[in-house]
Amino acid sequence: MKKTLRGLRNLEKLFAEQGMTGFDFVSMNIDYAGRACFLFSSKIPERIDGMFVNTAANAEYAALIVTPSWETGAVEKAERLDFGRHAMNYHFIRPVPDGSFLLLGSRCMYSKKNGPEKNAVFTDRAGNVLRALTFGDGIEDCIVRADGTIITSYFDEGVLGNYGWDDPIGSSGLCAWTPDGRIIWRPDDDRGIVDCYAMNTDAEGRLWYYYYTDFLLVCTDFSTETEFDPGTKGADRFAVTGNGSLLIMDGGYNDSAFYVSRLVGGRAANAERLEFVREDGTAVAAAPRAFAGARAIVMTGDGDVCFADLSEMA
Repeated sequence: MKKTLRGLRNLEKLFAEQGMTGFDFVSMNIDYAGRACFLFSSKIPERIDGMFVNTAANAEYAALIVTPSWETGAVEKAERLDFGRHAMNYHFIRPVPDGSFLLLGSRCMYSKKNGPEKNAVFTDRAGNVLRALTFGDGIEDCIVRADGTIITSYFDEGVLGNYGWDDPIGSSGLCAWTPDGRIIWRPDDDRGIVDCYAMNTDAEGRLWYYYYTDFLLVCTDFSTETEFDPGTKGADRFAVTGNGSLLIMDGGYNDSAFYVSRLVGGRAANAERLEFVREDGTAVAAAPRAFAGARAIVMTGDGDVCFADLSEMA
């Protein structure tokens, strides 16, 4: 199955045009309103003992908020936001529907003397902190929905405990939060999630998540769950479209290609490799690097970026 990439442009040139030279690129995602959000830091701290991610950075943070045309791939608007200097090492930027911005650190220390670090801060457009919360250690990903619900997923250290945590917040693998920091949903502990490899939402606002060790794909409306066997081990990105009938997922361990398959009878079937082509029809090596629903930031091997809507594939 082929997907044409329209509006390809060089990502480094886009960053330079918006004055991001001198900052280190940290992460990218697509927000609830369909904007592409890129986070930058003036200093990415060295790892502790060369292994563990430091929770402190004392760095300046900035973001580039890009409004693309999901039909043509063109950049309609690009806005730089400067959040100033913050002590915490942040890995995620998420606009919130109330107009604030969530800066979130993946790692979070807990000490018996001082309690947990506050690795989730909500700021205004200038970086002034409105409130600071603790969302736990070992955060793999974060989604902020249009209704304000915040969903965090956790990798193994956030599930099993590290960085001083004996009773980690992420022990169930995922949490759904209100914007003021109340947990309103967790998956059943009986599911035995050790590492939530990937999550996404669909057009109806349902949450889908994929986890280790069962390698099952689960759909939930926060009251009931439906599970599917995608037939893939070790995937880390996916989208579900076609009212829950079509799965787009990478091939998992040792297979970076993406495949399109039908979700029928509780499993994925009829997998077909997803191939990307330029507008002139020539093949291009590319892969989705961030999903929000069926919308994707697609990167080519030579550093070009495309904002692509994959919902048409259904």
